[in-house]
Amino acid sequence: MNRIVEATFSGWVESQPAEGASAALLARAFAATSRVSLITDAQQNILHASAAFTAITGYSEAEVLGTNCRLLQGPGSQPEDKAAIRRAIAAGEAYDGDILNYRKDGSPFWNRLTIVPLRGPDEIITHYVSVQQDASTRVGQQEQLRYQATHDTVTGIPNRFGFETHLRRRSNAAASNAITPQAGLGLIDLHDLRRVASTFGYSAADRVLAEFSRRLSVLVEDGDYLAFLGGKTFAVVLENLADDTSPEFAGRIADIHEAVETPFVVDGESVFLWITMGIARLPASGSEAATRQLADRALQSVTAANDNAQSWWRLVSDLGPESADAPQDATATIPRVPAEKHSAQPRSNQDKLFAGELSMYMQPIIDLRNGAVRRVEALARLVLPDGTIVPPEHFLAGLNEKDLDELFRTGLKDALRWVARWDAEGLAVDVSVNLAPSTLQHQDFIRWVTEALSYSGVAPNRLCLELLETQELDEAAPLVAFDALIELGVGLALDDLGSGYSSLQRIAQLPFDTIKVDRGLLADVATKPIETLSLIATLAQMGRDMRAAVVVEGLEDAGLVEAASVLGASLGQGYYFARPMPAADLPTWAHTFRLPEQFHLPERAGQLHTSLGALAYHWQFTRWESPHPFDLDTCPVTQFIIDRTAPGSQPRLWHERQHEVLTNNNRASNLLLTWLTDANTTQ
Repeated sequence: MNRIVEATFSGWVESQPAEGASAALLARAFAATSRVSLITDAQQNILHASAAFTAITGYSEAEVLGTNCRLLQGPGSQPEDKAAIRRAIAAGEAYDGDILNYRKDGSPFWNRLTIVPLRGPDEIITHYVSVQQDASTRVGQQEQLRYQATHDTVTGIPNRFGFETHLRRRSNAAASNAITPQAGLGLIDLHDLRRVASTFGYSAADRVLAEFSRRLSVLVEDGDYLAFLGGKTFAVVLENLADDTSPEFAGRIADIHEAVETPFVVDGESVFLWITMGIARLPASGSEAATRQLADRALQSVTAANDNAQSWWRLVSDLGPESADAPQDATATIPRVPAEKHSAQPRSNQDKLFAGELSMYMQPIIDLRNGAVRRVEALARLVLPDGTIVPPEHFLAGLNEKDLDELFRTGLKDALRWVARWDAEGLAVDVSVNLAPSTLQHQDFIRWVTEALSYSGVAPNRLCLELLETQELDEAAPLVAFDALIELGVGLALDDLGSGYSSLQRIAQLPFDTIKVDRGLLADVATKPIETLSLIATLAQMGRDMRAAVVVEGLEDAGLVEAASVLGASLGQGYYFARPMPAADLPTWAHTFRLPEQFHLPERAGQLHTSLGALAYHWQFTRWESPHPFDLDTCPVTQFIIDRTAPGSQPRLWHERQHEVLTNNNRASNLLLTWLTDANTTQ
């Protein structure tokens, strides 16, 4: 990359005196090299910013001219990364590396940053050229792999491998006197879990494990390390552990027992479980293996002797006879039951469909940034003479390829006719029409599209064809058809991403300018909000990477709308805005529709109003272990937390720590994430 940049600019720089550098000529050279994002002078003041820079960061060229590109740095930008950049610049060397930066709206992203100094004939640096590339997808994949390797999928806390890694790091820090050695290792067994599994099923036992982990995570102190070793056994490193004869020590141990003092609710029933714990002091130096043996020995002995509430834990200081390993239970999973397929409907519906009873209903697609009605999706409906409306799931499954071709041709003509009519009524919106892969591969497909556009007089760039992902596309896809659509200027969207056959490779290879996220991916948002938010964020990032618009379907409440907006989706569609409506009703609806002000967050300066929106906002910083970027008073989640908590409450304190530039606020961040998750799942 450095050689490419230097080859592009060095010839020009050498031919110009540094003090007479032409900004206009720089701009032309800059525009010719699309991978370049910024040009600065020797003092790193920005002279020119590309459209690619604006697309990644949200800053326009006018906003950054004359400023230093350090404006992208924020509270989560690591000091060592910033120092490495400064050292390279001071030494007159190129820099190439990843750094956590912030967009104009405050959202974090990983920036693959390349900076190359440009020199004049006298070898004095006259300019810097930099390339900014959004590396969030790559870093996110790496982080996800690291997280999966070190965390348990059921409880969400570190697993045995993560625990072993932590102990090694702690041992190294203790040896260098970086931490206090006064600590203990506790091994905890959760008992009667097998009874829960046999009575309510393994999935219920998993839910109990997850709830027990959440309780423990809140009860242990800052700096402590909690892990799930498998089966029913947990481990916790208790830092700054007082002398075992002190009240402080007894208090720390009593706090842990609170995790089982409240019953677990399983399928509406209250279930009480019990725990035992063995504790051993961690050495200032030496082998942690001996400490684990001690703790395990204490755990086994207290479990065997547990006949009253006073003997649930034991501290040991010497190993004695060798003990057996703690028993491990196998963790079972329940296979997902596939959804039933729709059966074919009687042929009479298909006959009616093409006998004049087809009607195209329109569902608006909303710009989540400003509430504009950018596009509508034309959806086929069968309207019977008695007024009954037959939805597509009741007739599509019975259509053969010839029927699908006819449905596309008829629907396309009708949709474009309505666009022309709306134009005459003063409403300018684009339209999307669904397209089956089999129709795309028909030899007359391009002719059908061309004729429909010509007949309606609608410009090709106002039509988007939505390729249904739920039907398989031949590997020998007709790329000629895609090329012809591009030449016409017609847009192409991948519909219902996540519901069918597409691979990421195919998405990258085909010229989609819009990605539509299947509403089915949002189905578990009430029970799995973090997983759902991760999917939305991943697909929104995919859209940025591909320079494609991302439409999130199935937005049926304010929380989903707010979360999708926070995570960078550009467009939304769903019942929260409008149900599919007769085409004739669209102008009246469009002229009266207003997106509530709470969703107008072009720079995230507004307040968030829903638990899912607040969770989405905080999660995007937690995933990169980054503090919040704005002042506490203007942070979008501040008022949300104030409205739901008392002064001095733990959620307020956890949130305040997100606005402190500390070396380690991860525990407070994770606890706030858990609180926001609970707020979402219990609302």
